[in-house]
Amino acid sequence: MSPPASSVHSANPAVQEFATKIAQSLTILAQALGSIIIPLATVMMIISILMFIFGSIFHSSNIRKAGAAGMISVAVGILLYYAIPTIMGILQAMSTPFSK
Repeated sequence: MSPPASSVHSANPAVQEFATKIAQSLTILAQALGSIIIPLATVMMIISILMFIFGSIFHSSNIRKAGAAGMISVAVGILLYYAIPTIMGILQAMSTPFSK
């Protein structure tokens, strides 16, 4: 017979320690990049909007596509940046059953 599920411990505590170190590293990285991300994203969004406008004025589909792709990339990047706490919470919630 196998032991009850509540008494099962992780076979390798190094895995849990590794996951904790990765989570701490990502949190520190997010805090360090926080002062850089928003100004950089603002500058890139302005450049992308200008590229889109100039591409529309001069009828250049390549420049217009590059501007649109830049705007979409900046928007997705900002969404991911603000979603870091949620993503970290989900990862921690998924790892808690394995830490018992």
